[in-house]
Amino acid sequence: MSSIIMRFLVNNKYYIIRTGDFAVNANKKIVYTIYALILCIDDYINNNSNDCFKIMMGSTLIWTMIEYLLYISNTRIIKPMFINYRKNKVKLNKYLALFLQGLQEGGVVSTFGLYFGDRFFDYRYNIIYNLFMINMVLNMNNKQKIINNLSKRQINTLSSIIPMGIVTTFNIYCIYRYPEHIVRSLKMTLSMFYMSTIWTIISYIKGFRKVISLEYKNNNYHIGSSIERDAFFVLAYDIIFEICSAYLTFYNLFII
Repeated sequence: MSSIIMRFLVNNKYYIIRTGDFAVNANKKIVYTIYALILCIDDYINNNSNDCFKIMMGSTLIWTMIEYLLYISNTRIIKPMFINYRKNKVKLNKYLALFLQGLQEGGVVSTFGLYFGDRFFDYRYNIIYNLFMINMVLNMNNKQKIINNLSKRQINTLSSIIPMGIVTTFNIYCIYRYPEHIVRSLKMTLSMFYMSTIWTIISYIKGFRKVISLEYKNNNYHIGSSIERDAFFVLAYDIIFEICSAYLTFYNLFII
């Protein structure tokens, strides 16, 4: 296990590649944003709480900044984003595209996690959550596989690992400092884990998400030989740290 960790941190390069159209399809991001806003409004009306609004706005702002930094540093390479209107296909300004990416990756996902996490043990909302999951899986199953890589990101750069270590340490501190929030934050984390695991598994099976590893041997990089093992560890890292831990940070920043 220690040798795997050292290869991950120091020697090899690991990339997550997206080949589906979600990263470049603005329409889908807008639809999911509407879903998230409905959850925010429902939470406000029925619980007199603006927590969903707060975490949606705060996480959108931070994630948009992250997307911009990934973009200018070439850590993530992403194709242009388009919006389909009637029979027209309009290319979005890159900054608007980065905002929509941040809204989806940050605001929408964190809102779903908090909303359904708060209702984790309510079977009525579990039915709604699972119906949404089924709809998501069916949509992914019906998508056409795109051969060209639409998004490519190296996950074990120092610019990625160091911030992830910082936010994980921050989350551990918040658990210690605010024990009254442990149950709620844990339910949000479980909700995020459930959603992201299903999405990751289906994406990988359908070929919309791939992992490529470059092993460093004899002063050169070569395509990794343990494809399935590398995919398991990289995607597990993505779920546990880059999704669950990262989104828990939004809870600690904007809800506590």
